[in-house]
Amino acid sequence: MNDVLLKTFDLVTTFAMLLVFIRFMLQFAEMDASEPMIAPAYRATRIVDVFGRIFPTVAQGRISIAAIVLMFLIRLIDISGKAALTKQGIAPVPLFFSGSISLVLDFLRMCRYLVIGSIIVSWIVVFTNSVHPIVDIIMRLAEPILAPFRRITPNLGMLDLSPMVAFLVFLLLEMAIGTFAASFMPMLG
Repeated sequence: MNDVLLKTFDLVTTFAMLLVFIRFMLQFAEMDASEPMIAPAYRATRIVDVFGRIFPTVAQGRISIAAIVLMFLIRLIDISGKAALTKQGIAPVPLFFSGSISLVLDFLRMCRYLVIGSIIVSWIVVFTNSVHPIVDIIMRLAEPILAPFRRITPNLGMLDLSPMVAFLVFLLLEMAIGTFAASFMPMLG
């Protein structure tokens, strides 16, 4: 029974984190809530608007501090909930640092998945010569992530190396932060 509850709890928190991440990326990519394919994501994440009354947006409204805070709270709920369900305690300081590091790792992982998605849909566009609205949304969501990498990778015409470079950078960052966390967290107790 406890195992089913733990898996259900994990599924709910993962889904909530994914929804808020999508909302963050929609705002970061400056995608308007009035677009028919995007409006449901904005409606499903109205809680970000509630948090937005407390926490401002930065970078001309592109970066939602409210979404970041909400993702952090979801991560804290996830960690403390799993600790409670497994009858293990977690102190506030390790909870804060564990939540912070896992939030950064989750964010990098989701960005990496978005880059993978953009690679796949770009192949779909090339092979089918058509762009479905969902494909367009994925490409637009990935663009703010890939734009800095496009500036540093060489232009090879039809071959765009920026998604591969972005994927490797996110993977290396995940590994470095994971290694740091593995060596630092035991010191917290």
